[in-house]
Amino acid sequence: MHKRTIGVLLGAFLLLAMGTLGCSVSQLIARRAPVTVTPTRTPRPTWTPVVGGVRVATPTLDVTRFPGLALPTAAQTAAPPTPQQWVPGSEATIFVPQPPAGGPAVQTVVVIIVTATPPPLPTTPPVTPLPTETPGPPTATPTATNTPPPPVIVRVTVDKANVRQGPGAGYPTVTQLAIDTEVTVVGRNRAGNWWKICCVNGVDVWIADSVVTVEGPLWLAPEVSDYPPPPPTVAPTATPAPTPTYAWTFRTEGLPEEYSLGQNYFSVKAVIYDGASPLWGYKLKVRKLSTGEEWLSEGSQSNNWTWEVIGWPNDGKPVNPRTDCPSPRTGLLCLKYNVKWDSNGVGVPMGDDVWWEVIATDGAGNPLSSPVRLYTSAANSKWYYVVFTSRP
Repeated sequence: MHKRTIGVLLGAFLLLAMGTLGCSVSQLIARRAPVTVTPTRTPRPTWTPVVGGVRVATPTLDVTRFPGLALPTAAQTAAPPTPQQWVPGSEATIFVPQPPAGGPAVQTVVVIIVTATPPPLPTTPPVTPLPTETPGPPTATPTATNTPPPPVIVRVTVDKANVRQGPGAGYPTVTQLAIDTEVTVVGRNRAGNWWKICCVNGVDVWIADSVVTVEGPLWLAPEVSDYPPPPPTVAPTATPAPTPTYAWTFRTEGLPEEYSLGQNYFSVKAVIYDGASPLWGYKLKVRKLSTGEEWLSEGSQSNNWTWEVIGWPNDGKPVNPRTDCPSPRTGLLCLKYNVKWDSNGVGVPMGDDVWWEVIATDGAGNPLSSPVRLYTSAANSKWYYVVFTSRP
């Protein structure tokens, strides 16, 4: 009995609870607001840029952003159907939409698209071509004036050396030359034991190498092979002795003389004459062999002689070389000369154990004689006297 009572009470309680819950759910469902569908927003228009102007876009009024906005009438919103374009410098009017009378204010958005005219690309300035240099006339190359080499000469070393018509003992003898005779070489045979020389009576002749010494650039003497064979042996006939032509304009007369100097410089006094009178304008070329240096003297004089006293008289009287030497009195010794040179004038000492060469030349320095070699020593300094003559 007791258990039944409890079961009835529990069932009543459950029924009461379920009824209460159903009422609450019904009220919640009845109170829920209806769902409002939000219209889709109109997309913004896109604009195409216009070159050279400004485009103004007319905005669209969006009621979804401004609830309760009263749309203007058609008369109030009479806007151009297309975006407006304003050109700089023009007086055209730009239309801006206005809100209706009495309506709420609307924010108007004007979109201005400015199209910038691109600046012109830089242009490369034209390149002005440089003026073409017109070459001037070519510079003339000075012609080198080479000193001609001295001729090759033979000097006879025996007395009465035979001169023949060809290179061999089988050729007839033309003449005989005295010892120390110098003649110019114009050729040689292939064996090199005969020299062709010029000239005897205007004709080239031959002399044996065994009776001469040769001076000068031997390699310049050409080989000669076009001579005829020797003639048959015949009895020799007497031939008058001709006057040979010498190799040089001048030859030395006698041997160089030496006299005490007492100074450390090289000095030479010389005669250049025709055998009787002094000749004018010739020079001395002096070469120091140890260094190869060369110098030219002043030109020789021809108006009169210059005198050098080498021996003094014992009479105690003063000596005037100009007046006393031409007719020297007893005990007075003089040497005459007409050209001289010394190394003191060019600041070159004599030096010990030095060879010098002295050559007679023309006014331009071209050699006219074979060289005269002189050996000097500062410990025993001397001056030298040389005579050049054009006399045969």
